[in-house]
Amino acid sequence: MREKGVRPVRGGAAGDLFCRVVVETPVSLRVEQKELLRKFESSLEQGSHHPKEQTFFEGVKKFFTRTVE
Repeated sequence: MREKGVRPVRGGAAGDLFCRVVVETPVSLRVEQKELLRKFESSLEQGSHHPKEQTFFEGVKKFFTRTVE
Protein backbone atom coordinates (compact mmCIF):
# COMPACT_ATOMS: atom_id res chain seq x y z
CA MET A 1 0.00 0.00 0.00
CA ARG A 2 1.74 3.08 -1.26
CA GLU A 3 2.78 5.56 1.46
CA LYS A 4 1.03 3.65 4.26
CA GLY A 5 4.23 2.35 5.85
CA VAL A 6 6.63 3.74 8.46
CA ARG A 7 7.74 7.37 8.32
CA PRO A 8 11.49 8.03 8.44
CA VAL A 9 12.83 9.30 11.77
CA ARG A 10 14.37 12.38 10.14
CA GLY A 11 11.23 13.30 8.24
CA GLY A 12 10.03 12.68 4.75
CA ALA A 13 7.29 10.70 3.13
CA ALA A 14 6.08 7.43 4.60
CA GLY A 15 7.30 4.27 2.95
CA ASP A 16 5.19 1.64 1.29
CA LEU A 17 3.47 -1.00 3.41
CA PHE A 18 3.68 -4.56 2.22
CA CYS A 19 1.31 -7.11 3.72
CA ARG A 20 0.81 -10.79 3.20
CA VAL A 21 -2.62 -12.38 3.52
CA VAL A 22 -2.93 -16.06 4.26
CA VAL A 23 -6.35 -17.57 3.69
CA GLU A 24 -7.05 -21.00 5.09
CA THR A 25 -10.06 -22.90 3.89
CA PRO A 26 -11.47 -25.95 5.62
CA VAL A 27 -10.88 -29.20 3.79
CA SER A 28 -13.25 -31.66 5.43
CA LEU A 29 -16.56 -30.35 6.72
CA ARG A 30 -19.24 -32.25 8.57
CA VAL A 31 -22.75 -32.29 7.09
CA GLU A 32 -23.93 -29.78 9.71
CA GLN A 33 -21.10 -27.38 8.83
CA LYS A 34 -21.89 -27.61 5.11
CA GLU A 35 -25.53 -26.83 5.81
CA LEU A 36 -24.57 -23.78 7.89
CA LEU A 37 -22.39 -22.50 5.04
CA ARG A 38 -25.28 -22.95 2.60
CA LYS A 39 -27.58 -20.96 4.91
CA PHE A 40 -24.95 -18.23 5.20
CA GLU A 41 -24.59 -18.08 1.41
CA SER A 42 -28.33 -17.78 0.89
CA SER A 43 -28.53 -14.98 3.47
CA LEU A 44 -25.93 -13.02 1.45
CA GLU A 45 -27.93 -13.45 -1.75
CA GLN A 46 -30.98 -11.83 -0.15
CA GLY A 47 -29.16 -8.58 0.60
CA SER A 48 -26.71 -6.40 -1.22
CA HIS A 49 -23.37 -7.73 -0.04
CA HIS A 50 -21.32 -7.43 -3.21
CA PRO A 51 -19.42 -4.11 -3.10
CA LYS A 52 -17.41 -4.92 -6.24
CA GLU A 53 -20.47 -6.02 -8.20
CA GLN A 54 -20.74 -2.75 -10.11
CA THR A 55 -18.17 -1.36 -12.48
CA PHE A 56 -16.18 1.79 -11.83
CA PHE A 57 -18.26 3.76 -14.34
CA GLU A 58 -21.53 2.60 -12.76
CA GLY A 59 -20.24 3.94 -9.44
CA VAL A 60 -19.34 7.30 -10.99
CA LYS A 61 -22.74 7.51 -12.68
CA LYS A 62 -24.47 6.70 -9.38
CA PHE A 63 -22.40 9.37 -7.59
CA PHE A 64 -23.42 12.10 -10.04
CA THR A 65 -27.08 11.10 -10.42
CA ARG A 66 -28.06 10.65 -6.77
CA THR A 67 -30.63 13.08 -5.45
CA VAL A 68 -30.07 15.42 -2.54
CA GLU A 69 -32.64 15.08 0.24
